[in-house]
Amino acid sequence: MRQTILDLSDAREIFDSIIKHWQNSNQSLRGSGIVLKGNYTVDSFVAAVAQFDEMSANIDSVVEQRDKASEQLWLFKTNMRLTMQRFAFLVRGLQPEYAKDLPALPDVRSHEAKFMASVEKTQQVWKRISRIQPIVMPDGTTFEAFSQGIQVLRVSFKARERAFAQERHLRAQRRQHHQALINRAVQYRSLVLGTFGEENVLSKTLPYLWPKQDRTKKPKSREQKLEVIDTETMLRVI
Repeated sequence: MRQTILDLSDAREIFDSIIKHWQNSNQSLRGSGIVLKGNYTVDSFVAAVAQFDEMSANIDSVVEQRDKASEQLWLFKTNMRLTMQRFAFLVRGLQPEYAKDLPALPDVRSHEAKFMASVEKTQQVWKRISRIQPIVMPDGTTFEAFSQGIQVLRVSFKARERAFAQERHLRAQRRQHHQALINRAVQYRSLVLGTFGEENVLSKTLPYLWPKQDRTKKPKSREQKLEVIDTETMLRVI
């Protein structure tokens, strides 16, 4: 299957092909070579591709941070659930009249609001019981320690939320930059065809930006239809 510049996984290799072709085209021309609108040269394209690489590296770094934050949150949620479970057993044995007030144990896969609702309900029950008979877990966990653990859990939720938000922001920036590079690639291809003519070797060796489409045939699938629409959208940039 032929590569398409519309796909991020293919785009980087196609960018390199465009740079090499652009440099070859410049060698065939006198003066400054192929220059696009806005005095955009091959050096401008090279710099933009380098920025694309930097964005990708930043995303990889944030994804790593996001994964670590998710793993840490999962650990905190698991430990919190175990503490709540053991506390519930102790309540049923020591203060059974409060058992009916205990919340259902939360699923560690639950979102923040649902998970924290059960945690906070447990905290409320523990606080009421502590006024009568303080309960200390076998591992030494007290009501105060449990309350501190809740704060740590909230911080962990926020850390993961920030990591996901940052990842979304960086990916959105890279998509915009990717689109700008696509636009320049389309403009470059058009200018080469106009400068050298379709029969010139430089025109015939232009890097493909996406698979050729037979526009006389109706797309057989939704995916094919979307691909045609995207290609036509790119061509309108010229």
